[in-house]
Amino acid sequence: MAIEPIEGFLSSAADLSEYIAALLQAGGASSESAEAVARAVVDASSRGVDTHGVRLVPWYIQMLEGGRVNKTPNVTFTKKAAAVGHVDADNGFGHLASFRAIEEGIALARECGVAAVTAGRSTHHGASGVYALAAARAGFAAISMTHADPAVVPFGGTKPFYGTNPISFAVPAPGEEPMLLDMATSSIPYNRIFLRRSTGTPLPPDVAVTPQGEVTTDPFKATAVLPVGGAGFGYKGAGLAAMVDILCSAFSGMGHGFTIDPLAGTDYTKTIPIGHFFLILNPAIFQALATFDARVGAFLADLRRQPAQPGQKVMAPGDVEKAEAARRAANGIPIDRTTWASLAETAERYGCTVPPSRPTSSGKEATA
Repeated sequence: MAIEPIEGFLSSAADLSEYIAALLQAGGASSESAEAVARAVVDASSRGVDTHGVRLVPWYIQMLEGGRVNKTPNVTFTKKAAAVGHVDADNGFGHLASFRAIEEGIALARECGVAAVTAGRSTHHGASGVYALAAARAGFAAISMTHADPAVVPFGGTKPFYGTNPISFAVPAPGEEPMLLDMATSSIPYNRIFLRRSTGTPLPPDVAVTPQGEVTTDPFKATAVLPVGGAGFGYKGAGLAAMVDILCSAFSGMGHGFTIDPLAGTDYTKTIPIGHFFLILNPAIFQALATFDARVGAFLADLRRQPAQPGQKVMAPGDVEKAEAARRAANGIPIDRTTWASLAETAERYGCTVPPSRPTSSGKEATA
């Protein structure tokens, strides 16, 4: 996970959660929807995953005000088999539908040992790792996926076909926060292009392409990104993206990513339904919990003590985020100036109170 400096304001997780929920409810969202969005974005930002954290709230408010998102959805769950279920999000916020899918999946997995739950007629749900992590914090292993509109060029292609289609995997770890893998199947996040435009710095080689499909490091020429593996080995990322797309579309009844309208498009009156896929595993049915915990603990210990290159440290998936979470719990969550100003403007329009904050110290705080 890349850490980049951010300048703006620091606020606590508790204050931000209350603030964001209040803004969304003032905009007409149901309390359940508002609380789910706040929970998801603050959880992501608290771990340094700011690309999918609080900075998305102004965008969510635009969708809410425009009518793209159902303010008061009737989210329903249908059990399709002993270990299979489906959540109909009713075009509401994807965060609410995804937390519901995890809750229902845990209930099924308690009895069956495993559960597969899809969500359909949903919307953007932020960081997919939030939902896998929620299951792992409850003692279950989980895989979380979502698809999106085209932003990633298929291997050997010239035009976007896949979304960034993230995969997340979380598993309980004894004596610490769960281990969490949370990755896009694209070489870099699509919005890294816009970040590099604002900073005036080039992109890494072999990760982005021009409208003609030519590899470029110029963020102003780049219009799409390559799959994980880049120009030479992108067939690996493209294969993973295809897997995510099928699980999130065909299994949920939604169209595949290439058929989805731009989620960042300017027409906020039109619904853009997407799907999610979740797999929940109950360790207690596979093994005695003492054995399972011992195996996970031994794996993490052996991994972390492997020889490292000079100046490096071998880490398990999610270790960077764990360290960042501890730092932010002590110092506050940094929010960039643009996002903070947008939230404050919305608060003024809605008559909400802006929470206490303080400036970041010379940009030392960081974001993903």
